[in-house]
Amino acid sequence: MSAQTFFVWDIHQITCTPSKDSSWEQATQDFEALRQQPVDDISPNIIELADRLVDEARTSDYSEVFYESYVNTNLEMKTHPKTACVAIPTPEALHGEALDVIVPLCEELGLVFYDTRGMVAYPDGTIYPPNIARGMALLKEKRALAKQSADIYKPEAQVPRDREDFEKILHPFMHDCLERYGYQRSQVTSANVIDSLEVDGCTKPMPYGHVRLTGGAEGKNGYFILKIHAYFVSPAFEEIYDKVSLPTELRQQFPYLKLDYMNVCYSSFSDKQKQIPEFINTEFVSKLDEVDQIDSYNQLFLLLHNKIAKGHSHGESADIQLILAKLAGREDYDDLIIQYRELIDNSPNDYVKNRMNERWDRLLEILSTVEPLE
Repeated sequence: MSAQTFFVWDIHQITCTPSKDSSWEQATQDFEALRQQPVDDISPNIIELADRLVDEARTSDYSEVFYESYVNTNLEMKTHPKTACVAIPTPEALHGEALDVIVPLCEELGLVFYDTRGMVAYPDGTIYPPNIARGMALLKEKRALAKQSADIYKPEAQVPRDREDFEKILHPFMHDCLERYGYQRSQVTSANVIDSLEVDGCTKPMPYGHVRLTGGAEGKNGYFILKIHAYFVSPAFEEIYDKVSLPTELRQQFPYLKLDYMNVCYSSFSDKQKQIPEFINTEFVSKLDEVDQIDSYNQLFLLLHNKIAKGHSHGESADIQLILAKLAGREDYDDLIIQYRELIDNSPNDYVKNRMNERWDRLLEILSTVEPLE
C-alpha cells in the first residue's frame, strides 16, 4: 500500500465549515482537528462507503490495483481507530480510477473526501482547489456515460434505432480511444456542430502545430454514418498564407481549413452493436496512426502532393505546396519555383497570368525572409 493520503469524515456526525464558506485551507484545518477527535463509533455512512467499495472491487469493471486496494476495506474499518476523520485505502497507482469511484460515493453518502496531496470534495459537489474541479467533473461525466453505455450496449443486439442511444454506446468507446492517442477536447465548439459526442474540436499537439478532428454522427432509424476529418493546423503556415491571401470570413471562422485534411472516418453502422467497438479498435485506430505519421512539414507537403497527383482540387495548391516546401527546407524548393512559374507563364489567359504573377511575386518575397523549421 502506498502512503496514506485518502481520508473521509461525515458532515452529519461532526460540525465543520459549510462548503460554501470553505476552501482548501479550511478543509486542511478541519482535517488536522478531526483526525485527532475521538467518536463513540465510526459513522455508519463511512461503514457504508467501505461496504460499497468492496462491492465495486468485486466487479470486473476495474483494475487489479483497485481490487487489491478495496476488496477488504470493510474488514479494515473494524480495526480503524474511532476518530471523526477516517483513513481509507490509497492505491499504489491509478489514483484517478479510485477517485472516479470514491468521490461520487462520498457525495451520495454525505461524506467529505480529503486527499492530503491537495484536494477536497464536499457532498454538495464543491471541489477545492477550483482547478481540480474541472477534471473531476470530466471524470464524473465519463463515469455516467460509461454507465449509460453499459446499460444499452448489447454486443449481439441490433444498433439502436434512435441516434441518441447509438451515441451513448459510441461515446465511451470513441473517447477512450482518443484519450489513448493524446487528443484533448476543445473548450470552443463550432457553430455548425451536429455531434453530441464532442469529437468535433478534439485536438492533439504536433511539431508543426496541432491536428484537429471535426465531424460526428448522423442518421436515423438504425442506420448511422460516422464522418470525421483530421485537419492539420500550423500557426507558422497560417502567418505566411494570410500575408499572401487576405483571410476570408470563412477562413477566419474556421482557421483549420487553411492547410489540409485527412479523411479519418466515413463508416456506416446498421448491423449488430459489437460493430461499433470493433470498428474503433481496428479501422479507426489505423487512421489515427496515419494521422500521427503526418508529424512534420515535410509529411504535410507529401500529403498534399499526393492528393494533387490524384487529381484532387485544392484551390491555390501551388501556393500551399511552396510554403510547406520552404518550411520543410526541401531541396526541391527552387525547382518548384521554376516549375510553377512556367505553369503560370504558359496560361492561355492573360488576366489569370498577370494576376497569378503578381501573387507569386508577393509570395516569393515573403518566403525569402522565412527560415526552414526543420
